[in-house]
Parts: sequence; C-alpha cells; structure tokens
Amino acid sequence: MADREGPVAALPRSRLHLQFLLDNAANPDVVLFRDETMRAPLERHFAGRLLYLGRETLPGRGLASFAAARRANRAYYPAVAALLAPHRFARTILFLEGEPLERFLQTLPGLGAIELWEDGLSHYVDLTSNRWYAARGLVQAAAGFYPRDITRRRIDRGRVTVRDRFERRNLVLHTPAEPATARDELLLIGSPLVEDRIVGETRFRAALAAIAAASPRPVRYLPHPREDVAGLARRLAATAITLEPNPEGLIAHAGRYRYTAYAAAVSTGLIDLGRYERSLFVPGLFGLRRMARVLRGWPANPVAVVDDGAGLRRVMAALPAGA
Repeated sequence: MADREGPVAALPRSRLHLQFLLDNAANPDVVLFRDETMRAPLERHFAGRLLYLGRETLPGRGLASFAAARRANRAYYPAVAALLAPHRFARTILFLEGEPLERFLQTLPGLGAIELWEDGLSHYVDLTSNRWYAARGLVQAAAGFYPRDITRRRIDRGRVTVRDRFERRNLVLHTPAEPATARDELLLIGSPLVEDRIVGETRFRAALAAIAAASPRPVRYLPHPREDVAGLARRLAATAITLEPNPEGLIAHAGRYRYTAYAAAVSTGLIDLGRYERSLFVPGLFGLRRMARVLRGWPANPVAVVDDGAGLRRVMAALPAGA
C-alpha cells in the first residue's frame, strides 16, 4: 500500500475529490477527513486508512457564542498538529487552497511535498469577487480560524505541484457512460444560489420561468445537495419544470438517464459530465453577469455560455432529440 517514495496522505472534502483519487490511482496510505458525511464513502474504498480531523466551530448568534467558537478554534489547530505528529508523509494531496485548515496543514513538517489537485470550476476561475472572499476571511479570523493569508483566495502555486484536467492536463476524471434510457428534455442542474444568497428569491423565480419559456424541450430540475428542496418545490410550482429527486448525486443520475441537453447557472457538475457538445452555462439568465464574463473568459472552458433565453432556445433547437 505504501508509495515507493514513501507514505502518501490525502484530504478529500467531497465525492468529486474521492473520484479524483480513485480515477488517478492515488491509493493514499492515510485519508484525512473532516466531515462525517464523507466517512461512509471513504470507508468503502479506503477501509482502515481514515484519520478524522474534525473541523472548526462556526459561531452562532450573540457574543457568548462567538467567544466560545473562537476559543474552540484556537484549540483546534494544535489538536490537529498533535494528531498528525506521529506521521511522516512523502507527499500530501490537498484539493482546496484557500481554506484555513489546508493552509495550516502546509506549515506542518511531516506532510512532505504538497500537491494541489483540482476542485472543479473554482480551481480555474474566480466566480465570487475578491472583496467577498476577503470579507469572509476577516470574519473567520475573528472567529479564531487559522489567520495566515486568510483574506487571499489563492496560495502561491509555484510552491506546490498542481494537477488538473483542463490546463495542465495531468489529472483525469472518468465520465459516466452513456445510458440507454433517453429523455428528450433539458436537465437543469441546481446550485444553492438562494441558500448562499448569491441570487434573490425573485430573481431566481424569474430565471426558472425564463428557462422554461425558452426551452423547446421540457425542463427537469436536479437539485444540488445543499438546496432547500421544500423551498425549491414551491419555486417550481408556478412553472412547468419537473423536480427530479436526487438521492445519489448528478453523476449517478447521469449514468441512469441521457438528456438532450444539460444546463446550469454555474456548476462543476456540468464539466464533470463530459457531455460538452450539449451542455450550457446560463448564469446570465440568473442575473449573474460577472460569472458569465468569467466563464466566457476562461480559455480552457469546454462548455458554451449563453446569456439569455434567445441564446438558450437557439442552441437547443439545433440539437437532435435524445442527442
């Protein structure tokens, strides 16, 4: 199990990260994790290799809660260091570069050479403003999160080995096989835009109505795991859009059904599918003009970007049924 150069560690935070490890035969000796939701999928593939790090404490409302979170977070990082102290790795695979824990881990002497593996769209483009990111970092620092460079989105990538699919092309991700069951529909892949306060309720409802009106095919909505499904059902009730249950995630769903077209305001899932010729980013329909400019300006973007209902209708009209 040990790598010929020495033991390898990895910190996957999502199922996408797990899939990258599997598809690129990383075979880490120790798999660090911080969220209990990741325990079961990681245990299926790396039984006996897991090391639970826990996570920082988010402050609640009120000064007392904020002070308690600050105390807990200041104790958290020394606890992580103590947990990792017995280990010596030749290299450590990280996926997030702007998070306090990952930045703290890079200061520990036993983690060896650091590799930064792709985390999806955010690895390539800055979809939120630098001001938003800096403000988030200041709040985290006040709450006791590891403060070094906390207002910066990116690390110095010249000091780590970077691996990704579309620019350096030194990572792969196996796309789901084309299933036999076809739906002559548009699959709208959800994002927690309302939940993350990126798009307001009124704007979101208007975007759904515009997409339903522009699409020459029926529209089916696949919610993101962090979306409020009950609230989403209410938003969709006034449209002709069908809400699709999503217990297993986009990739599992795409392995079961083939759609004529796929669209998303902004979603890593759209590039993970690999069905680029019939996929569309539609942030402009949600009023996210900055995101549209960023996606259009990314030279390696394999997915078309359309700005309005007319563009969506034009692209979809050119697609054969069950493409």
